[in-house]
Amino acid sequence: MKLYRYRSIDSALLELDNGSFYFAAPTELNDPIEGYLKIFWQGDAPAWQGLLKNFVCNLFYGLQTYLLVSGKFYPAAQENFLNDLKNKILLSDIHQFDYSPLGGIFRELGENFWESPDVQRIVDFYGNGAIKCYGRELEFILRTVTDEACHLCVGKCKELSLIHAAFDENFFDSAYEISFDELKNVSDVERKRRIDEIENLNCDLMESGLLALKMNVRHFNAEFALKQRLLWLRFIFPRMYVEQLKEMMYPNGYVVCFSDTPTNSAMWGNYADNHRGICFVYGTENLDGHEYIHFAAKSLEVKPIKYTAQVITRNFFDTLRHLNFIRAEDWLTGKGGVKSCKLENSDAGNYDGDYHEKFYRKLNDWHHEREYRILLSDKFYRYGDKFARKLRYNLNALTGIIFGLRTTLDDKLKLIQKLDRLGKTVGNFEFFQAEFDDETQLISVREKILLTKII
Repeated sequence: MKLYRYRSIDSALLELDNGSFYFAAPTELNDPIEGYLKIFWQGDAPAWQGLLKNFVCNLFYGLQTYLLVSGKFYPAAQENFLNDLKNKILLSDIHQFDYSPLGGIFRELGENFWESPDVQRIVDFYGNGAIKCYGRELEFILRTVTDEACHLCVGKCKELSLIHAAFDENFFDSAYEISFDELKNVSDVERKRRIDEIENLNCDLMESGLLALKMNVRHFNAEFALKQRLLWLRFIFPRMYVEQLKEMMYPNGYVVCFSDTPTNSAMWGNYADNHRGICFVYGTENLDGHEYIHFAAKSLEVKPIKYTAQVITRNFFDTLRHLNFIRAEDWLTGKGGVKSCKLENSDAGNYDGDYHEKFYRKLNDWHHEREYRILLSDKFYRYGDKFARKLRYNLNALTGIIFGLRTTLDDKLKLIQKLDRLGKTVGNFEFFQAEFDDETQLISVREKILLTKII
């Protein structure tokens, strides 16, 4: 089959330089909802206890790492606090420190956190295995115990002399008040409505307080700076933690995008520099009913996008057994060493299918693009570096170029010269010209005859 790839001139020349595709991360694509999964948390008491222990241990790890590098020798750490925190927010395996002093701290923090009445109320309410808790709700319930977690973490940092013993951490005053007894008697919809209402109000109040702190620089000193960052940590940590949990569920994947039509005016405008660019033409090879493009070391399948409003849903606790970089038992073990039933029950058959499916789904709003993709799976974490995601393909797959309505003569020359260096000639390569048809009011493509030889 024929596939088309709309490019600006600069992107096209770059792509031709090495005869390679750059596989983009979902965050580099133009749809922020790309690869969306509807994640929920539904489990028994040990599963929730394991999650909450991981939460407080990660909070401490992020805080102590920041404090260790924020001294006079690392002034930049003060400004890079949030970026550093994003990189350190989630330890997928806190037990990697079991045989170090940090392992003992984690055990102590987890056990003390479990004794908190607020934590126990969360486990009692959600640990019956009957309630599906989605991301926004999980943010909220984590926020209700963040003050307690912060008190424990600051207290431990004082013991380690990372924070001055006289530091007053009692500015952690939470306005989160909710009765789980009341929520037991309401529907899922009503529970979500009430939680959203409280979450929105408290987030607005906290953000207002943070803005006021940033504006009040008259009394700025080391203690004030630490309080400011602790307040910011208290505000942002639950949200960042939940987002990292979602990302942890599946390994990364990267894609190259094509279309099965070269005549979409909107795509010429969006992806080909307002019709000044070009459209590459690629030919795939059919093997056993599937379409492939060959690369230096592998052949990768080209598959169409499914345009649907239906989203993939998964239970976080059911996914942990499939992750090869964590020990699921450590996550799914609660107070007193009690194991979660999730260690035995798991929907193994759907995990890999959902992983691939998430890269081939978009909302109906994008249907006009008629998109196809190649997926580069990164289950073994080899393609995190952008340079590693530039893969050379078999140049026989590149069969032609369609010039846009506004492609200049000089740009056409640059492309032809670049093709010559790749070994392509006019005789074995096709050129086309995109034109606007006055009668149909549509873009059409005609074959272009080039009589000159490539120099």
